[in-house]
Amino acid sequence: MSIDKLKEKLAELDAATLREFILDLYLGYPDLNDKIEALALSNDPAALAKTLDKRIKSLRRGRRFIDYRASFDFARELEALLADIERGLLVASPKQAFDLVDRFLATAESVLNRVDDSGGAVGEVYRQAVLLWLKAAAGWRDANIDWLERIDQLYQQNDYGVLDPLLPNAHLLLTPDQLKQLAWRYENALRRALKSPEQEDKVNFVALHSGMALGQIADALQDPALYERSVLIHSPQPNPLQMKSICEKYLQYEQPESAMRYLNQVWESRFEHDRLVLLDKVCVQMGDRQQLKQIRSRLFQSEQSYASFTRYLEALDEDEKEKACRSAIKQAEQGGNILRSADLLLNLGQTESAQALVVARHQELAECFYDSLLKLAKAFEKADCNLAATACYRALLLDILTQGRSKAYGHGVRYYKKLEVLAASIKVFKPLPPHDAFVQQLQSDHGRKKSFWGRLAS
Repeated sequence: MSIDKLKEKLAELDAATLREFILDLYLGYPDLNDKIEALALSNDPAALAKTLDKRIKSLRRGRRFIDYRASFDFARELEALLADIERGLLVASPKQAFDLVDRFLATAESVLNRVDDSGGAVGEVYRQAVLLWLKAAAGWRDANIDWLERIDQLYQQNDYGVLDPLLPNAHLLLTPDQLKQLAWRYENALRRALKSPEQEDKVNFVALHSGMALGQIADALQDPALYERSVLIHSPQPNPLQMKSICEKYLQYEQPESAMRYLNQVWESRFEHDRLVLLDKVCVQMGDRQQLKQIRSRLFQSEQSYASFTRYLEALDEDEKEKACRSAIKQAEQGGNILRSADLLLNLGQTESAQALVVARHQELAECFYDSLLKLAKAFEKADCNLAATACYRALLLDILTQGRSKAYGHGVRYYKKLEVLAASIKVFKPLPPHDAFVQQLQSDHGRKKSFWGRLAS
């Protein structure tokens, strides 16, 4: 049943029926009790706040370790708690909502110390709570509270990184003047920290902390120049990664001319691709179509991928596209990265050329990334390029057996059976060994892998 149909049918039910159904859920499904109680108390903010506070206290008292698998269900419980605060109190009683979220955030350290949050689900809930903290504070806006100080105090507790959204979103609560005061505070702290004597093999955490804070306030103010200053204060000669971050910030706030100050410089060769990608974005924002053609042509030359070629085509005029396609096909046929070249040829409709390329260079397939090779094998199979598909599936099967990856033997069996089916439609295998010869060599090299052959026989 669709959600709209469900809403329609629920609207037809009388209140008594719904009440009885909710009571049955409350008695039969204890996991839903908290949400049902929050719903029942939605018209009584004081009682709802008291109930939610009990849930937060229980969270703070918790000692049980939560493993990786259980962490996702636990995160959903935390999300439900936040949702009940937001839905039940944010509008009706922002002060109570703020107090509850403030207490919830105070549990971050104790909770994360007893959770395997490798998946990041629990930490993400706390990051969501930061935004709710700001919204509730903005709705309350008690004039007797120094919100600038409260934000700074909270930021100092960001040992786990879950408070990262605080400063970039501080504009939800603070005025531009207050944000500038906060920026001034962090900039002074950064400059003082950099003046202190450096200790060998010691990270200047105060400088690092203050510099990051200054850069995050730049987001709240939408001021990329402030972000640039946060970098240049401790790195007057920024490295390519720092220049990249500065350019990205200027582009984020659509100030491409400022980004060009860095992009016109010579970058290390290993970062040239990053520079070209940024120049691409600059050209788009500035509407410089001619320069965009040149940049995307260079990006395609360096990548030789179908994705980069389609982006290049988008920048060309209609009368330029046919010539560009012919040139791309010629380049792909000549080689380069075998996977990218073959993929490009297939996507440009040159199936025979793609097959010829892969078959001629089939020995290189053993060095290709597994997932990319599998994707190419399926593409060749779909295009009825059976010889090239055979080369790919052989490489995939040999990779599994050579590495002795027993957990992947099921996939290997599937590839073996595909090879048998493909072999029936191939008359000439050259330059690949015939199917019988391949199987004979496979048995010779991997005959002792009995679990694989046992699966194949079953």
